[in-house]
Amino acid sequence: MLIRIAIDEDLSTLSTLFDEYRQSLGQAAAIEDSHEFMRSRLLENDSVIFVAIVAKQVVGFIQLYPSLSSRFLKPLWYFDDLYVVEPYRQKGIATSLVEKAKELADETNVLAVCREHLGQDGFLLLESVGTKLTGFSDTSLVSL
Repeated sequence: MLIRIAIDEDLSTLSTLFDEYRQSLGQAAAIEDSHEFMRSRLLENDSVIFVAIVAKQVVGFIQLYPSLSSRFLKPLWYFDDLYVVEPYRQKGIATSLVEKAKELADETNVLAVCREHLGQDGFLLLESVGTKLTGFSDTSLVSL
């Protein structure tokens, strides 16, 4: 498996995966809109997208957006887009994509934060220093 930054040549496959990801979150299929959204992200370079490749095929992605945290007084990489196609799940690909996000956080000396899709106000905080995994809510900061 190879994990690398998404490039223009990945757009078609990446758009399909992004649309599948959105559908898994209860959104209606919108391949043309998904294609335009991902094309804009690649063109405008306003997010970082890592893709996982197995046998020369893109099988997953993680997308990170730069932001700032008033709470932690630090820049951060915010991600909530993580997807692996069904036949490749339970093979460590999602974990490898998250590890790549943590590497980026370490290299840029910022935090990586993931919003969970649980309908709660929960987050996962992946700290760049020591890549310590911490969970927090509005009222507490708890090590996992």
